[in-house]
Amino acid sequence: MNTLIRVQGLVKRIFAILATILIVIIIAFLFHVMQVNKFNNLERKVTADSVTMEVTTDIHPRGLITDSWEKNDAFPNKIIYAKIYEATISNNSKCLLNEWSLRININEDCYINNSWNGVVEIHQFTDIERTQIIDLRNYDADDIILNYYLAGQDLLIPLKSGDYIIYYPDPSPSSCEVPLKSTKDYTGQANIGIIMYSLTGDVNLTDFEMTYKLHKSYFADIKGKIYLVLLPTWILLMAVGGLIAWIILGFEGQLLVKNQMLDDTFNLCAIVADAKDYYHREHSKNVATYSRIIAEHMGMDKVDCDDIYYSALLHNIGNYSVPEKILGKATKLTDEERKIVQMHTVKGAYILETLSSFPHAAEAAMFHHEKYDGSGYPVGKKGEDIPLIARIIAVADAYDNMNREKVYRRKFTKEEIIEEFKAKSGTQFDPAIVDVFLSIIDEIEELYESEAN
Repeated sequence: MNTLIRVQGLVKRIFAILATILIVIIIAFLFHVMQVNKFNNLERKVTADSVTMEVTTDIHPRGLITDSWEKNDAFPNKIIYAKIYEATISNNSKCLLNEWSLRININEDCYINNSWNGVVEIHQFTDIERTQIIDLRNYDADDIILNYYLAGQDLLIPLKSGDYIIYYPDPSPSSCEVPLKSTKDYTGQANIGIIMYSLTGDVNLTDFEMTYKLHKSYFADIKGKIYLVLLPTWILLMAVGGLIAWIILGFEGQLLVKNQMLDDTFNLCAIVADAKDYYHREHSKNVATYSRIIAEHMGMDKVDCDDIYYSALLHNIGNYSVPEKILGKATKLTDEERKIVQMHTVKGAYILETLSSFPHAAEAAMFHHEKYDGSGYPVGKKGEDIPLIARIIAVADAYDNMNREKVYRRKFTKEEIIEEFKAKSGTQFDPAIVDVFLSIIDEIEELYESEAN
């Protein structure tokens, strides 16, 4: 008994040390998060005279033969000349440029005719100030409150010295204006087109001010990478320590402590798995919650439901091995990049195969991208040869992906999600699990909304 008491005391002291280390790591990490958030929320500016190179702006005539012309039917006895100007926004930083606007101050009489791809906020100062945000590619003349002329099909909005315009980028992925991200191989750029008319054919647009914010992930710099190593290391230590504590101590109160510790450990692990992908925040937590609900409605007992929940929390742990530039890439992956991404299943299974307290976690990580018809990866398992836990997580994983915005597409509607699952039942997904999921989709939708709020 004394030996057991001494062992219990030793275990408690070890956990006290680990808990203290955890608190220190968490406090330091939270301070790091605050610094990164401060960086991300800082409003920055660049002008023609700025010396900063992290983000640059250049406005110039586009210069092609067809980019300038004259117009003689706008006003009696007066010819005006048009020219296409191009504003090039270059993100030379290692961060994501995901929020910006460009103000251009007008210093001479001219007319704005068109701009693309976003909208412009026009400020006219004549007898009174007139301000309007307008899409010059798609407008109704009856809705325009600014001073303007119509010359045939051409809209001419007069601007004088002291007036200004503000360009706001098109947020749709197809415009390639936001977000802008650079890599070592290429610089993220957005090119804006503006058509201006004037009496001389040349308008000085060099008086401008671009306002923007940069976004970097918590694990982008050296300090972040240190936390990326420290957190998984601590997680593994606590997971092993938790198992030892449960075996040795064996008391209900200590078991509750262990369960809470496992929750914290697995949730931290899920955060690490999702943190490298800007567009998948809390993805693993959502998938775990949905998987547990599906399992409960399939009649599984609490032990199996808990097994599925914690395994689903770790299903993407292999993402640690995928470079952040690939996970967050806005364009189509190359074959080589796709192979690297697909290896996250194998890497995740390799990590989790030693996790004896949840023996199905490795199967969940390895096979959650297998398809019911055998066309999935990494080994092409088919039908019920795919472990049940992986088939459940595959449905939950697909639902969470459909139910969130992506850089290359919008969020699916509920009706589109239902149609997608019906269409892929029996090919990508287990039909029986799809039937259960569709029968409780309203419950899951309500849960998602409450979590979001």
